Amino acid sequence: MSGVRRLLTLMAAVAAAAAIGAIVVYGRMNAGSLTDTAVKPIAAASRKPAPAIAGPTLARPAVSLERYAGKPVVVNFFASWCVPCRTEAPQLTRVAKHFGSRVQVLAVANDDTRSGATNFIRKYGWTWPIVWDHSLTIASRYNLLGQPDTFVIDQQGRIAWSHQGKVTSATLTGVLQNLLGA
Repeated sequence: MSGVRRLLTLMAAVAAAAAIGAIVVYGRMNAGSLTDTAVKPIAAASRKPAPAIAGPTLARPAVSLERYAGKPVVVNFFASWCVPCRTEAPQLTRVAKHFGSRVQVLAVANDDTRSGATNFIRKYGWTWPIVWDHSLTIASRYNLLGQPDTFVIDQQGRIAWSHQGKVTSATLTGVLQNLLGA
C-alpha cells in the first residue's frame, strides 16, 4: 500500500508542477492583455449609471458625483500605502492640469487613514476633491477588489470606462478626448 501512496504522491506533485507551468506560460503569453488598456470608452448604449459618490472630503465640504453632471468625471480610488497608486498619482495630476475645468477629477481614499491620505495628496499636489471612504461604502458600490481603480463617468453620469490597476496620463487623455469629441 505504501508503494501506491508514493505513486499517488508523485503523480500529484507532477500534476501540480504541470499546472504551475501552464499558469506561468499562459501569463507570459497574455501579459499584454493584463496591462494594455483600451482607450475607447464603453458604447453609449451599453453604459450603466455610476453608483453614487457622496460624502465628506479631506479638505472641502461634502461632495456628490451628481454635482458634476454635464462634464466627464475621472474617479480614482487610491490608498496612500499603495505602491501603484503612488506611481499613477503624477499621471492623474497631469490629466487634471491638461483638461482643466473641462473635466472633473474626484478621488476616493479608501482603506486608508485620514492622515495618510492627506499626506499623499499634499505630496502629489492633488487639488481636486478627495472623498474619505473610511467605511468602504463607496468602494463596495463600485465592486472594488483593490486599488488603484479608475472610472470615467460620462456627461450623463454613466460609467464610460474603467480600469483596475494603475493608469497612465496618455490612456486617460485618450479616453477623455474621445468623450469630449476632441
